[in-house]
Amino acid sequence: MKGLEECTPRELAILTTAIGIIISSKLNINQQNVVGNFLEGVGQIVLVIAAQAQNLQSQGKNQSGNNGSNNSSGGNADLQKQIDDLKEYIKKFEENMSH
Repeated sequence: MKGLEECTPRELAILTTAIGIIISSKLNINQQNVVGNFLEGVGQIVLVIAAQAQNLQSQGKNQSGNNGSNNSSGGNADLQKQIDDLKEYIKKFEENMSH
């Protein structure tokens, strides 16, 4: 059996629908409200944890990408240098192609 992360979006939608219908059919309205709100609460906590983990991971990549500097102008300077290097490379390439 494949894990949830291996399912296609449509498979997950079908699975979610089926589980919701099965659970709901065995509960009265008040129980449906309690279980539904409980599952939403659990889902929200999972999403908060995942969002923060992704945020921290992204910050770590940004810091290592610009040698630990959080200064965006430093990142911009790196990008500008790369652009200038590429322009120089293209200029030399064009010169070689015209000879």
